[in-house]
Amino acid sequence: MNLRALTTLCILSACGTSPIAPRPTAPTASPASPEPPPQAACTLETPLVPGVPGSPGHLIPSDINPNGASELALLMRVMQRDLATARDAIIAGASVPSMSTAHAKMRCAWPTEPGDRNASYDALAQGYVGAVQALEAAPAEAQRAAHDRVLDTCVACHQTTCLGPIPAIQALRFPRP
Repeated sequence: MNLRALTTLCILSACGTSPIAPRPTAPTASPASPEPPPQAACTLETPLVPGVPGSPGHLIPSDINPNGASELALLMRVMQRDLATARDAIIAGASVPSMSTAHAKMRCAWPTEPGDRNASYDALAQGYVGAVQALEAAPAEAQRAAHDRVLDTCVACHQTTCLGPIPAIQALRFPRP
């Protein structure tokens, strides 16, 4: 993703509450009732269907971004909020909420710049989802480190295309001793 798009995605992450619109795996006769792709089918090869909310030319209105938000921008807001919730759960000694299935949709969500959805991005997205799954499975004594490893994957991706959100990502870390 370009610097502007990723900056917008992460900085706006904590602010949005809009749901991510489901998208059909292929164009349907009735665009008013799209079916979401099966989760296992959410890959780089999953075709992105034009015209859905958050796709190019159909950005979702945003109080933060006057140009509107892409589907991926809204998903990253959810991801940031979920990681903050997971951090709070770890601090409270509670279970980390399940989030890997919802976050895996990043592999087939419309980015702000369609060309940013490529093999490099997809490999980083897969690493992120794997880190989230490891966090969800981690025993209580390993959750803080697992949470920060998830954030490491966020930073790794943003270092390749967009440095702006890195401070917001770092703010989700546990304090270092």
